[in-house]
Amino acid sequence: MRTFMLLVLTIVAVTESKRGVGEILLMEIIDDVDQILKSSSLKSLNNQFVKEVFPTSCSEKHLCQAAMVMINTPLNHSMLHRRLFAYANYSGHHQCNVSASDEHKMNYFLKDIKKCCQELSYQLKQRKNKK
Repeated sequence: MRTFMLLVLTIVAVTESKRGVGEILLMEIIDDVDQILKSSSLKSLNNQFVKEVFPTSCSEKHLCQAAMVMINTPLNHSMLHRRLFAYANYSGHHQCNVSASDEHKMNYFLKDIKKCCQELSYQLKQRKNKK
C-alpha cells in the first residue's frame, strides 16, 4: 500500500511540475475567487468599496496591487490574499504601490481578479505553445 501511495504521489508531482508554478497559482486564485463569490459571506463584503486597480489591460503588477488593496479588507488573511502575494513574489513584484483613486464594490473587484488571472493564464499557455 505504501508503495502504491508513493507511486501516486510521484505521478501527481511530475504532472503538476509540467504546468509551472505561475499557472498553478493563477488557477488556484481563480478557484478562490469562485468560492468567495459563491459563498454567503459575499453579501457582507458586497457593501465594501475597494480601490480600482485594474485598468483596461491586466498584468502581474495589477495582481500585486490587488493584494495590497486586500490588506484593508476582511479578506486580509484569506487564501486568496496569500496566493495573490505568492504570485506577486513569483512574478518579481515584491512591492507595488496603489495609486488608484476610483473605487468600486468588492464583487466587481473579485471578478476583475478572476478575469485578470484568466488572461495571464492564457498568455502563459500561448508562450508555452510557441516554444
